[in-house]
Amino acid sequence: MSATNRQSRLDTLKIREAEGTLTQKERTELDAIFAELDAEEVVALKPAIEKHQAFIDNLLEEETELETTIAQLQVIVTAQTQLVEDARAYLMQLRAKHAILADKYHALIGEELAGGH
Repeated sequence: MSATNRQSRLDTLKIREAEGTLTQKERTELDAIFAELDAEEVVALKPAIEKHQAFIDNLLEEETELETTIAQLQVIVTAQTQLVEDARAYLMQLRAKHAILADKYHALIGEELAGGH
């Protein structure tokens, strides 16, 4: 059946269905036409579906790569944060040692130690 004839027949069957006058044989024919249309639609949409799936697969791959990069960056940030904490602790130790030396210098010389902060 040509597409034009099929569409015409489909329209007729749909009208009869809406009117409630569709016979069982016509119901079978209507179902067959819908099945043909569905099959054609699957074939017609297959390239688009495959392209869409490839796009999704690509996005998922990029997401995985980004998650890996994020995890690696988090390791760097954690190490950098620890480095800053270590530097602050070391600076506090140096300041404490400097204060002790400045006090000793002041006790011996009676003057402030130059370069003190």
